[in-house]
Amino acid sequence: MSLYLLLLPKDASSLRSGCAGGGTTAGRDAAPWSEGSVFENIRHAERSDTGLLKSKNEDSCLAVDRHSKGYDWERLGLFFAVADGLGGHAAGDVASRMACRAAASAYYNGGGTSGREGEESESALSRLEKALWSVHHTLIGAAAACIDLRGMGTTLSALVFHGGRVFMAHVGNCRIYRFRNRSCERLTVDHTGSQLLIDSGKIQAGQEENHCCRHVITQALGGCGDLALVQTRMEPVLSGDRFVLCTAGLHNLVADHEIDRIMARHPSPRAASDALVDAAVTKGGYDDVTVMVIET
Repeated sequence: MSLYLLLLPKDASSLRSGCAGGGTTAGRDAAPWSEGSVFENIRHAERSDTGLLKSKNEDSCLAVDRHSKGYDWERLGLFFAVADGLGGHAAGDVASRMACRAAASAYYNGGGTSGREGEESESALSRLEKALWSVHHTLIGAAAACIDLRGMGTTLSALVFHGGRVFMAHVGNCRIYRFRNRSCERLTVDHTGSQLLIDSGKIQAGQEENHCCRHVITQALGGCGDLALVQTRMEPVLSGDRFVLCTAGLHNLVADHEIDRIMARHPSPRAASDALVDAAVTKGGYDDVTVMVIET
């Protein structure tokens, strides 16, 4: 849950950044990721908790793995997403659930890929970005058609494993982390008021953890404002890489260095996702929290 307030800078480009199993972390000499091996061996786990104060969970998540039916994952890759419905707005739970499903549907049904690897990789990133734009318009249309859904919106982070790479698309303040060489790296940049203050030099990185503007969302799918951009990123994947997708209910309570320590202590996706959610609940659990851990 986050407070949504459209707070865009004049130049929106400043916002742009450059269910169970187990496994081990990647070493420095880990082999490059292999499409076939990941499709066969990828393991993931997810857990969602309402927390201690709320009666309704407004988070959602979705995984399209090699056991999923109705998706062309063999050609277009494996898809994972988490979404956090906007607090203080109508039907946050509906928005997050609709967004995850619509994002997967739009990605797999959004057009073809070329035969050459470079063009196919570019197409996968473009396809994922277009999927989130499609979700934005889907939510706006659904809200316009039903008064009970007026103003509904959500944040969302999604990734796709395809062609030896991972493709990411992101709007809002869900996050994607990569755990490699026993160290966590955040791969997304929050669309929040506090991040705008960092970008403008008014506060330093690290000061946002206790800043009141960290709950102010500057970009969302649906909602009451216009979407200015979808943040995208592409990275190569090494065998043994682990990825964490989470809603704000985790990182608002569990600092990045604590996430790093928990991931190092729990090598399996199931144990890691459970431990991360438990840490958020133990630290107050004032928000719903959802975590997905994926091992390649």
